[in-house]
Amino acid sequence: MKALRATKPNPTSPPTLTITDVPIPTPSPSELLIKIHASAIQPADILNSKGSFPHTTFPRTLGKDFSGVVIEGPSSWKGKAVFGTSGDSFSFTVDGANADYAVVPVDAVAEKPESLSFAQAASLGTPLSTAALTLQRANVQEGDFVMVLGATGSVGSFVMQIAKAKGCKTISVGRHGTDVNSTTDPTLQRAKTFTNDKGPDVVVDTVGDFALTKAAFDVLAFNGRMCFITAPRGGATTELGVDILSLYRRQVSLVGCNSAGLSQEAMGSLLRELGPELESGALKAPGEETLGIVRLERAVEAYEGKVKKAVIVFD
Repeated sequence: MKALRATKPNPTSPPTLTITDVPIPTPSPSELLIKIHASAIQPADILNSKGSFPHTTFPRTLGKDFSGVVIEGPSSWKGKAVFGTSGDSFSFTVDGANADYAVVPVDAVAEKPESLSFAQAASLGTPLSTAALTLQRANVQEGDFVMVLGATGSVGSFVMQIAKAKGCKTISVGRHGTDVNSTTDPTLQRAKTFTNDKGPDVVVDTVGDFALTKAAFDVLAFNGRMCFITAPRGGATTELGVDILSLYRRQVSLVGCNSAGLSQEAMGSLLRELGPELESGALKAPGEETLGIVRLERAVEAYEGKVKKAVIVFD
């Protein structure tokens, strides 16, 4: 089969991407062999292709997110269209989904909603599961005010949708078309007006801009929870100055969220829980026209950033 492989000529060199012929993997009794129909290229995949994750081993087939049809496995799964994402190993220490076939644990997949194309389903894995994980770790409750920094992004938009589905009241923060404009209101004071001056119960930070993060911390409600899925990169400091006196007096919780710290089975469970909302339309997937559909032959080009929201499609 064809696969996009990342190799390192020596331990100190950056990875090199090539499309290579490799054997079709053989599943164990507790695994599924999936004929991949589509595999998205997410920001984490691009970072992985540059050697940014120290636990990745090489050579490695990349690709966290996928959709396809089960070819081998338990009879209850054979022939089903499925989608899924990575956890702590898939595409890092075991081969991923930028290939004609992939092997995953039985509990790592969810059934693909019939209303979605394979390309749409493949684009969901990381942003949808990460959004669900942030709200789970922030212990979101019905009626909470949830404020999302970067609410129009791929993860942020799903945080907004899932929070609304849980009966929360949402506050979007961004530069354009959001409840709070972070450019004209950098201290996020308008968030107070949505909450009768209480402040949001939960903030989900998908941006990693410390000035914005500090502003969100300052307007959090008593017993507020602040969840992070990102931090500055490229040499910028990753240390956040926090007013500990304010933190303990307001009983604020700071929560980190890293999908690469969970098993692939745990991420699959999150996706299965959201399947009915996707099927009913309560959660909206990106339209296929918004995706950058490419064949495997253009995958290296897509990893170089020449195709936005790239999804590799296979025969």
